[in-house]
Amino acid sequence: MNVSRIYFSPTGTTDKITGQVAEGLGGTVKDYNITLLKDRAKFKGLTFNSTDVVIVGVPVYSGRIPAFLSEIFSTLKGDGTLAIFTVMYGHRNYDDALLELKNIFEARGFKGIAAGAFIGEHSFTEKVATGRPDADDLSMALKFGKDCSVALKKLESNGKYELNVKGNFPYKERSQSQPMAPQTNDSCNNCGICAENCPVEAIDFKDFRKVDAEKCIRCCSCIKKCPENAKAFNNDAFAKSVQWLMTNCTSVRKEPELFMLSSH
Repeated sequence: MNVSRIYFSPTGTTDKITGQVAEGLGGTVKDYNITLLKDRAKFKGLTFNSTDVVIVGVPVYSGRIPAFLSEIFSTLKGDGTLAIFTVMYGHRNYDDALLELKNIFEARGFKGIAAGAFIGEHSFTEKVATGRPDADDLSMALKFGKDCSVALKKLESNGKYELNVKGNFPYKERSQSQPMAPQTNDSCNNCGICAENCPVEAIDFKDFRKVDAEKCIRCCSCIKKCPENAKAFNNDAFAKSVQWLMTNCTSVRKEPELFMLSSH
C-alpha cells in the first residue's frame, strides 16, 4: 500500500491529525506538505494510480476549504485512487467543507473511503478550542486510521460503495470581508520566521514588518510562530470576530465527526 499525505497546515493542527491518521493506516507514507506557495507550485498536476491511498487534510475557512486549494486540487488526477478526507475547524462549524473536499477529489478520479471533521484551536484566538487537537483528538485520529486500514482490507474490487458526509450543495457562499493583515510592533527583531512561514507570501521578504492585506488569508501562522509576539491583528472587525467566537463557540466541547463508506 502506497500512502500519500497531502496537507495544508499553517498553524500545525492539520499536520498533527493527518499524521496520526497516516500512522494508524500504516504503510510507507510520502508527504506532500502544500502549506507554502513554493511547494504548492510543484504539487500541481500530480497523478495517482489505483495502488495509492491518499490522505487529504485542509483547514476550514468560513465553512469552506480555502479557495486557492480547490483550484490546485482540481489539477490532480486519480485512477480509482482511494482517498481519506479530513478537515480541521476551529470549534464553530465545518459546514460544507468536507463535502466540498470529497466532491473535488472524486470528480478527479479518486474514491473516498472515509472522512473526518476534527477540531483545532482557532487560529484567531487561543481561547477557542484551546490546545486542540489534544490527546483525545490525536488518539481518535490514530484509531480512525486503523479503522480505515481494516476497511481497506475488506474492500472488494467489484463492490459498490458510497461515502456519505455532512454538507450541502450548493455550498455555503464564501464570506466577503474587508482585506486586513496583522500589524507589527517594535518587538520585531527581523528574524524573518514570519515571512518564511507565510502560505501566500504576503509578508515582504525585504521588510518583515510589511504585510500585504490583499494577499493575507488570516491563517495567523505569522502570529503563532513569531518568537517575539511582534505581530497581531489590531482592528475592530477582527476583534468583533474573536468576541463572537468566544461568546458562541466555547460553552460545549465538540468532538470529531467520522464517516466510513457503506456498501449497497
